[in-house]
Amino acid sequence: MSTLRTRATMRLLATFETLLAASAVYGGISLAAGAPGFTMPVDWLAPLGLTSWVLPGLALALGIGGTLAAASVFAWRIDFRAPIAALAACGVLTGWLAVQFGVIGVRAPVQWVTAGLVVVLLGLALLARHRLAGS
Repeated sequence: MSTLRTRATMRLLATFETLLAASAVYGGISLAAGAPGFTMPVDWLAPLGLTSWVLPGLALALGIGGTLAAASVFAWRIDFRAPIAALAACGVLTGWLAVQFGVIGVRAPVQWVTAGLVVVLLGLALLARHRLAGS
C-alpha cells in the first residue's frame, strides 16, 4: 500500500511526464508540418543530409513524446518501474538535446528550457524512487 506522499509524488511525476509528452507530440507535428512559429532553416540539417524538418519532427513526436508517454503510464499506475521509466525518458531526452547541440548548435531558448525540464524530471524520478523505496 502506498502512502499519501508516494501517491502525490507519483501523480506529480505522471502529470509532468504527460505534459512533456503532449508538448513533444505537438512540437513534433508542428515542426514536421512547418506550422507558423515552427519553421527553421533547412540548412541547419545539412550535417544530417536532410532536406526538410519532417523526419526530425516525427522523431520528436514519436521518440520523445512516445518515451515520455510510456513513462507516464507507469507513474499513473503507481508502478514500481515508474522511476526507472522516468530516468530512461531523461536519458532519451538528454540524448536528443546532445544531438541537437552537436548538429545545429544552440539556436533557440527552447533548448535551454528543455534542458531545465530534464533536470526537473530527473529530480522527480529520484524523488519517486525514494518515496517508493520508503513505502
